Amino acid sequence: MDHTSPERELRRLEALRRYQVLDTLPEVAFDRLTRFAGQFLQVPVVMINLVDGQRTWIKSAQGTQVRELDRATACCARTITSDQVHTIADLQAHPEYRRDGLTPQGDVRAYAGAPLVTPDGERIGALAVFDTRVRDFTPLEQRFLQDLAAIVVDSLELRLTVRLWQEAQRHSATLAHHDPLTGLPNRLLLLDRAGLAFHQAQRSGHAVGVVVLDLDGFKSVNDSLGHSVGDALLKEVGRRLSASVRHHDTVARLGGDEFVILLPELTHPADAAQVAQKLLDCLHEPVALGERHIELTASLGIAIYPMNGAGPDEHSPEAHATALLQAADTAMYEAKAAGKAHYRFFSHDMTLTAQRKVILRTQLAQAIHDGRMALHYQPQVDLHSGEVVGVEVLARWPQPDGSWVPPLEFIPLAEENHLIHDLGAWVLRTACRQLAQWHALGAVDWTLSVNVSARQWKDPAFFALVQRTLKDTGLRPGRLVLEVTEAVTVAAPHEAAVLTQAFAALGVRVALDDFGSGYTSLSQMQELSVQQLKVDRSFVARLAGTPKARAVAETIIMLGRQLGITMIAEGIETAEQRDQLQHLACQLGQGYLLGPPVPADAFYEQYARKSSAR
Repeated sequence: MDHTSPERELRRLEALRRYQVLDTLPEVAFDRLTRFAGQFLQVPVVMINLVDGQRTWIKSAQGTQVRELDRATACCARTITSDQVHTIADLQAHPEYRRDGLTPQGDVRAYAGAPLVTPDGERIGALAVFDTRVRDFTPLEQRFLQDLAAIVVDSLELRLTVRLWQEAQRHSATLAHHDPLTGLPNRLLLLDRAGLAFHQAQRSGHAVGVVVLDLDGFKSVNDSLGHSVGDALLKEVGRRLSASVRHHDTVARLGGDEFVILLPELTHPADAAQVAQKLLDCLHEPVALGERHIELTASLGIAIYPMNGAGPDEHSPEAHATALLQAADTAMYEAKAAGKAHYRFFSHDMTLTAQRKVILRTQLAQAIHDGRMALHYQPQVDLHSGEVVGVEVLARWPQPDGSWVPPLEFIPLAEENHLIHDLGAWVLRTACRQLAQWHALGAVDWTLSVNVSARQWKDPAFFALVQRTLKDTGLRPGRLVLEVTEAVTVAAPHEAAVLTQAFAALGVRVALDDFGSGYTSLSQMQELSVQQLKVDRSFVARLAGTPKARAVAETIIMLGRQLGITMIAEGIETAEQRDQLQHLACQLGQGYLLGPPVPADAFYEQYARKSSAR
């Protein structure tokens, strides 16, 4: 077997270095073996030699003070190329060994070396003996050297196994207490440190703060740029947060884009606000990932121990930590509802609000499942003729006591909890079937406007849902108008352009709702295949105000007309607003002045029956 090829040498050096015994002090544990070999073989010099790339390192030696040798002249360098014990009866008779570092010392003459062979067959060194007289080593003596060499390797293997086990234990402990992505403490380590902080707070009288931080819009980063970019972003956030707090504070990641900051030893609870602002500030600078620059904001909730901890009868640190995390999480959602880059302190009123949300969420899911939601219909009117030309469908949630949960309360709740997909599909299917029935009864061929949520619009299955619904209900595609907010198209302009073009090819119209509030650029408008623009009610409400307000509304309406897009003004509540819009040549309008939303039966009686009678 060729032990001298470059490939074999690389494998040999890799096997040697995994033991991590080069450039270290001599191995005292091997001294017993070298002494034993010297006594048994009656030789003055014994060594355990590890052969590196350029040097040979002596890890134990008897009879010499040499600690390293030049590999080019060392006998042991030849030994590692042999499969058996390498013996030289008279070193003086071999010129190539006269420069061996031991030859000038004590006139050593004879040499015998057994290779140190690893379990995978690599020769990493030798157990060598030198004698001052010329001699041959018997087969028994050579076998003895081989056995001792095997013991040396067994010892190295044992130490390697122990070291790897210890490293695995440390790694396992790290994984058990740290987040694998960011390296930050995880929930387990956070709870452990929180318990210590509570104990210190009880003795010192200081407060402990818990801050829950959730990134705003992180899901859109993952969806649009991919999880690898999202992971890199989370690592950078963890680094920035850690650099912004005190050394004895703890920044932990509990999963997703949620981080928790433990603030022990607060002199005053209000100090947590300063930390919260500092955390918000550290995220202000965009994150550079390759050529991308991602802007970040976060929502923070703050809870304080002991005032927001568990009840007075509960003394376990886990209970206090759980209570604080829940309180801070509740406050964080309040901050998120207030807009981006906000923080809120927890209050007990928030708990009542959160409890109501939990109850409403359960009831809403059940109402959608049981078909206990309702639809109301609001007319869309030609502002010049006064005729109804379309209808917008609006979801309503009736209660057993005759009251109604406001849409501004249950629609966001459905969005947050992914119930909007089921609710939206039900609204679309039911409204399309209703309009098809009215058409079959001879009503005017109205259009049907259906609001589409951001989650529905981004769902890859949404286009197929619309196709299937039209086929199942028999409604012609040209009668359906999908209303999507301007902000949704601005967030993903390319995807919006592709989807609007697909709906246009199908014959379905798309309307931009709340137009004027989402800052759509003119270049984006050129790409979008939209057929209607709904002027945001905030502009309609200010029509009777200053000349500037009227000028803004006029500009928006003129833009739509010049693009060949039908303009609809929503939120018309006064005759003056209607007259102003007529003067500005806005084609369509809707609002309580023109007709409030009513149930299907009432709408048919008031509008559809009249139309079919003509």
